[in-house]
Amino acid sequence: MTTAIGHLGRLKLSEGTVLRVEPRDGLHLPFLLREASYDVYNSPVWVASGASFAAVQPDADGETWKFAVGRSPGERVTVSAYLNRGRGVLALPGGAFEIDRLAVVGVRRNRLGAVKVEEGLGLITYTALFAADGPLDGPPIDADLLVPPREAAIISRIASELNLASRSPSEKLEAVEAYFSQNFRYSIWKGERPRRHTELEEFFLRSRSGHCEYFATATVLLLRAAGVPARYAVGFSMQEWSRLEQRWIVRARHAHAWALAYVDGAWRDVDTTPAVWADAERDEASILEPLRDLWSWGGFLFSRWRWSEGGGVGEYAAWLLIPLVLLLVWRLYSRRRVGRGAGETTGSLAFAPRPGHDSEFYLIERRLDAAGRGRRPAEPASAWIERIHATELRPIVALHYRYRFDPAGLAASEREALRTSAEAWLGEHPVALIAPDPIVLELRR
Repeated sequence: MTTAIGHLGRLKLSEGTVLRVEPRDGLHLPFLLREASYDVYNSPVWVASGASFAAVQPDADGETWKFAVGRSPGERVTVSAYLNRGRGVLALPGGAFEIDRLAVVGVRRNRLGAVKVEEGLGLITYTALFAADGPLDGPPIDADLLVPPREAAIISRIASELNLASRSPSEKLEAVEAYFSQNFRYSIWKGERPRRHTELEEFFLRSRSGHCEYFATATVLLLRAAGVPARYAVGFSMQEWSRLEQRWIVRARHAHAWALAYVDGAWRDVDTTPAVWADAERDEASILEPLRDLWSWGGFLFSRWRWSEGGGVGEYAAWLLIPLVLLLVWRLYSRRRVGRGAGETTGSLAFAPRPGHDSEFYLIERRLDAAGRGRRPAEPASAWIERIHATELRPIVALHYRYRFDPAGLAASEREALRTSAEAWLGEHPVALIAPDPIVLELRR
């Protein structure tokens, strides 16, 4: 298993809901749900070394899976998640020691706390029991103290400046958290860029800003330099309450990375990313997010009925009609706007409320939608153009992403390139010349 700096950044471009968590009092927010952890860093890639998966045997009921026996009851959290072809990695709280109501054929677990399921339904709901000293993660090994040679000089220098060697383990954590809080700021994913320095050199010495993957990686290596075993963790941050669904929802943009530190005989979550990250990314959300949420909820209700999680179709049928009707109204309205605005210039977008919302890429999006090749709910633009085989739009999408999400924005020449490229594409692709989606054609018949 591997991951790299930038993997979560790309995932954050989607607003889709990936997890739903049943309401429960007493959970400290934001609440972290982990999918995997890694122990070996080779810039910019993290690797899970020696982390083969071993089968976990179920209890007699076939739906209870224990990682330890004889544990007293701990805290609980209930999660609903989709599986791809019956397989997936579970999002679990740190210290999980038991999973209940998990209807799958097989469960496998590795020493770094990742839990995979096999041959499950399309939608699963499970309850995870957890405690601070739960056995989800194996004990530390030598790799959990390794600082790679490329990063050793700068990491050792900062550890010395913070006087970490003379502190207790708990004081080391506090000093590292204060260091990032006082000297660094959060920035939304910057995309792939050529660099003359490693990711961490750029982060420590030049920008002093980044998204969670930078903070987590830097934290892990600083703790290791201070003699504290540490690992790199990825998963999701639960923080958004849905008044529509009356439960917590976790979006793809809530993907998060943080550090695990082994202190006082147990692994502890250490999250040094500035807390403003959630607000910064919520501010980038589309104005259509509420409509997409309604559509997503309708799909969830349908999936619950389809996979027989209680209730008959009559309980959900009326609710399912709401997102369907609203989606139809929105599509008709958006097409009318495209028709009326065909002769407008790109200056009509000049008063967009947030940076990047006057991007000419949105005109291309409307043009393709009018031709029946629109984006699906929560579908990233990069995945969308690949699906409809519009690969000539890749350079435009790359500039658009940077215009939307890079705090530095675009240089004047790049901004002009985005505008002229989009206008050239629009001139070459009137609606009448764009081949409709075959599926849409079939539905219209």
